[in-house]
Amino acid sequence: MEIWNLILESNTFNFVVLVIILAVILHKMNFLSVLENLKENIINRIEMSKSEREKADRELVTAKNAVANLDNEIKESVELTKKNIDAAVKSTLEAAERQAENILGNVKNVVENEEKQVSSKILKSTEVQAVQSAKEKIIARLKATPELHNKYIDEAIQDIEKAAL
Repeated sequence: MEIWNLILESNTFNFVVLVIILAVILHKMNFLSVLENLKENIINRIEMSKSEREKADRELVTAKNAVANLDNEIKESVELTKKNIDAAVKSTLEAAERQAENILGNVKNVVENEEKQVSSKILKSTEVQAVQSAKEKIIARLKATPELHNKYIDEAIQDIEKAAL
């Protein structure tokens, strides 16, 4: 009996009994299948994490490529904008120059027309004064020499007769 008491009081026996009780409880709880399910869940999560990481890596590469070309695209856009602005400024200046030339041409035409009108008025006025002056001189001459009056009448009659023939 002493051996039996010694066995009961020893830690080894207690440990063996505890392991047996745990084995029975674990077997009844289907512990291995729970562990297997946990293991499969962990494996699935790891695989999902790997695929998510690969997807994130691809997106990162795509984003890096997009950003890498962004500087060149910005430079090209700035250069194109500068060219467009320069072209717009040049065309605006050319249009303004053409418009200024047209305005200057119109002003010259108006001035020339005004000069012609003034010239025409002066010429008419001068003609009227010249005719009036000639008339006065002829009348004065005819009064001074009455025989010229008859001479001019005779010449006019001869001219009419020649024209009638």
